[in-house]
Amino acid sequence: MKTFQEFRHYRAPRSHGESFTDPNIGDVGGQLRGNLELLSQHDSWWRELRRDARQQMVSDAIRYTSTYRDVDVMASRREQPILMAGHQPSLFHPGVWFKNFTLSHLAKQHQALAINLVIDNDAASGSSIRVPTIDRDTGHYVYSTVRYDRFGGGVPYEQTVISDRERFDHFDDDVRKTVMPIVSDPLVNRLWVHARSAVERCGIAGCALAQARHALEGEIGLQTLELPLGVLCRTRMFADFLLRILEDLSRFQDAYNTEADFYREAHGIRSNSHPVPNLNSDDGWFEAPIWIYSDAAPQRRTGWVKVTGKMMVISDRNGQECRIALEGPGRAEALSHAIGPQFKIRPRALLTTMYARLVLSDLFLHGIGGGKYDQLGDRIAERFFGITPPDFMVVSATVQLPGPSPSETDADIARLKRAIRDLRFQAEKVADVDELDASLVAEKRQLLAHVPPLSEKPAWHQRLEAINEQLSASLAEKRSRLQAELAAVTRERASLAVLKSREHPFCIFPLQDLIETFEQLIRRSEADEGAVAKGTRSS
Repeated sequence: MKTFQEFRHYRAPRSHGESFTDPNIGDVGGQLRGNLELLSQHDSWWRELRRDARQQMVSDAIRYTSTYRDVDVMASRREQPILMAGHQPSLFHPGVWFKNFTLSHLAKQHQALAINLVIDNDAASGSSIRVPTIDRDTGHYVYSTVRYDRFGGGVPYEQTVISDRERFDHFDDDVRKTVMPIVSDPLVNRLWVHARSAVERCGIAGCALAQARHALEGEIGLQTLELPLGVLCRTRMFADFLLRILEDLSRFQDAYNTEADFYREAHGIRSNSHPVPNLNSDDGWFEAPIWIYSDAAPQRRTGWVKVTGKMMVISDRNGQECRIALEGPGRAEALSHAIGPQFKIRPRALLTTMYARLVLSDLFLHGIGGGKYDQLGDRIAERFFGITPPDFMVVSATVQLPGPSPSETDADIARLKRAIRDLRFQAEKVADVDELDASLVAEKRQLLAHVPPLSEKPAWHQRLEAINEQLSASLAEKRSRLQAELAAVTRERASLAVLKSREHPFCIFPLQDLIETFEQLIRRSEADEGAVAKGTRSS
């Protein structure tokens, strides 16, 4: 019987210098051993798929990473357990970057191979970042948008061709000048040395951002390989995994939709599109958890599957399709050969981590969002494949810029709001004696001292309200001053909220500060004293 208590609820740490790791880093060894034992019990199809897929992935990751940084240490671990994480190739916040540091630390600690998956099939949100700065006129902290390309967004990261090289090449100086009133030595200049080299190799924004960050990680000692998701999707093993779903898509849809509905019910979610929309069917077509696009048509479109005779048609129903014979050997090879620049099949989020965790890795590190949603993926996998998925780890942190917290203004805001309310309902308590009509004050005291019976109370209340209005009106100047003061403090709070956001891109921070903070957080979690809290069961 399904129960809502099966879901874990994760929250990002709120304060600077706090981390969330579930389990704590010191407990990962046990979790990894448990996963290895569990995965070894899967049937021969899974074991063979894992063996072939992992060998291919490691070779591809070594070859890919070696184009821009040394891989000798990682290559020596190619037969070891695989720890994995993944994220979009963007300039994300430090809490996400902490996951990469944790991945490298765990791989060193457990003699494992660490591979970070570059999720380059997600749609890029744009070609800019929001940088905090100080407004010259008001002195408040505000956001300023800094672009690394003229255009961007709306297409997958792997399709984001740089159109304005001059803007891209000067991005680091633009960011540094913008954030200079707050941070004197942002790491963006060191990062962008690698970004300019990377864009020469690939010309793609997502590729350049990911390779630049990873090259910088190599300089500071992180030992990981990286591989774009798009490379994995061209392999026979991915095609084999995908066909196992597409050839039984009606049953997969049932598992997917049933568990998505249950997840929404468990979390009180009303939107049918959250965390993922249900898969649909239409006139013999079944929606699949994949995207289809190409270099010529880079906009992602939903993938659909239809069986016609002895052929499976995989299509975006907009002109892009491939046909795979349902009988005979070589179906996976045929599908992998069909996937290329002019017909790209990419998994949606749940399918991506399903493949990464069931096939490619022995332990996967999620962020907060991934940890929430992949519980849904686990239930779908268990229902459809009939296997127990391996456990995953959840890692996040909060790193903020130095300065006062917005909460330091909360007491003043509460005091001013209370004073303004008192001017409306208790003017006699907050005003000087000579500011109010003494007769009205005396009448109000009389009314409050002699509350009438219920039948007479409406008239009594109406008179009390009228007196309050008259008393309050005589304090208009004081109210105006308090409201102006409240507005100023509220603006100050909004200003500090900009400064102390945990969502600032990691490239605006001083590199050494981040390194020291992350190392300290890892040590604390390893000693079982630094994580804010374990994931709690939701009721």
